[in-house]
Amino acid sequence: MTRLHYISPSLLPSRSANSVHVMHQCDGFSGLGVNISLYAKRAIVNKDDMVDVLFEGYGVNVDNWELITFYSGYSRAETLRIAMMALMPALQAPSRELVLSRNLHAAWMLAGAGKKILFETHQLEYGVRKVMQRWIMTRPCVRTVVISKSLVGCLEEHHAMQLRDPLILHDAAPAGIQRLLPDRRRQALVELLKIPSTHLARFKAICGYFGQLYTGRGIEIIEAMAAARTECMFLVFGGDGSDVARRRLNAPANLQFMGHVPHPISQRAQAAVDVLLMPYQQSVSIGVKGHDTARWMSPMKMFEYLAVGVPIISSDLPVLKEVLTDGRNALLVKADDAGQWVAALDLLISNKNFANSIGEFAHQEYRAKHTWLRRADALLSAGHDL
Repeated sequence: MTRLHYISPSLLPSRSANSVHVMHQCDGFSGLGVNISLYAKRAIVNKDDMVDVLFEGYGVNVDNWELITFYSGYSRAETLRIAMMALMPALQAPSRELVLSRNLHAAWMLAGAGKKILFETHQLEYGVRKVMQRWIMTRPCVRTVVISKSLVGCLEEHHAMQLRDPLILHDAAPAGIQRLLPDRRRQALVELLKIPSTHLARFKAICGYFGQLYTGRGIEIIEAMAAARTECMFLVFGGDGSDVARRRLNAPANLQFMGHVPHPISQRAQAAVDVLLMPYQQSVSIGVKGHDTARWMSPMKMFEYLAVGVPIISSDLPVLKEVLTDGRNALLVKADDAGQWVAALDLLISNKNFANSIGEFAHQEYRAKHTWLRRADALLSAGHDL
């Protein structure tokens, strides 16, 4: 049985996208029978509580994983501390055991020692980290893994070099997600949110957005849609407490900011709305100053949207077109043109058969190409070929 050393940059549990990615990717490996050693920083003092806390937060069973973690109230140099914790076990691992690092420091140290590794990177680094990233990607013992074709081009431009055989693997969604038929969604949403059915009955459609409220996520587009279509309800899930409170102040009755919910609840809610919104703008923040991912992102939200088979309206950003095709698995509109967003919504409401066909095709594509299991299998193949 294969053993995998997965060296993360993550605080577990947390709301960060990298923690969600790490947990679900490891779950994909686990589904293939891989023994996992996961290195991370934990957010709770008692390590014995991690299994229950991670299941509650991510819906992932980690009972059979080896969790190598540390707790600290300080955030300084935490990725370096994770790397130091993982260094010797990874170096001493037999060649048949795979090492996958999303941790820049760990990848730099292991590559420097000549250890064969998969190095997964989701962003452009700057300063000293840029030097480290470039050096790692040039090592013959390293296979670089990226989340989009666009990121390959961005990395090559950023580092003035050509990447050697990068492995392009978009993000994914958990296997086994079921599609609710349209006539079952409204009742499922009522039961999930524990609200009276009469509260939603008067609305022609329930539109859902799931994610952060950072700059560039298109919340202003959703606000404009809510103002233009008062006969539709718009539910916004996610965001930090202060952002949610600020947005709620002047929100109309048909626009509700639901705040953060655990990931398993989020997935169930996605399946129970009528339309899913993905209004990324030309510049997209991940909540870290100076980091704009619009050119190369591969949002996990997109694959979860595909998985539930609810029709999607999305911005027509070039990187999203690596996965989305207008009129087949989504409707694509100009990112900042609220009129196009409203028109797309009107089309889905007026043509139920068309809306259903888009959702069904999206769900079939998810099952065929976009699960963490399939992504894990591709990583294992690449690791064995190192």
